Amino acid sequence: MNNYFGIGLDARISLEFHLKREEHPEKFHSRAKNIMRYGVISGRQFFMNKYKNLNQRVHMECDGIPVQLPTLQGIVVLNITSYMGGTNFWGTGKGDDGFNIPAIDDRMLEVVGVVGVPQLGISYMIGGLQHHRLAQCRSVRFTVLGDPVPVQVDGEAGCRNRGTSR
Repeated sequence: MNNYFGIGLDARISLEFHLKREEHPEKFHSRAKNIMRYGVISGRQFFMNKYKNLNQRVHMECDGIPVQLPTLQGIVVLNITSYMGGTNFWGTGKGDDGFNIPAIDDRMLEVVGVVGVPQLGISYMIGGLQHHRLAQCRSVRFTVLGDPVPVQVDGEAGCRNRGTSR
């Protein structure tokens, strides 16, 4: 089992960072500079807006039930409450919004929509905000409908071609 899985915008940022680090490893020794590089890459993605219609490129099922996705740029599936350097991406809450409060031993996955780069940045800087909660389930299945889509598993990024991933 993995800690988190991302598809779309957040994975694209992670993939671009990874490719640049492989190309010039000597430039990636400082944590502060790495955070700044992530910020620059994120800013570039903000203006490119390439994954604004991810919901038209990906089909998602939770526990075998199709989920109608809103307009999103990314989706993150969490198996732990910590994401993106310690951010609680599911957000805090009392469970009064129809979702259960996540627990490390609940055997549930939390699925959160990424609406854009500002959401990622604010989450990293502030944390604990309630985000675009999509589902809580025991299994998630993605089907990529067209062109390859960037994915990341626990920060390891790549591209997923047309087909299904669980």
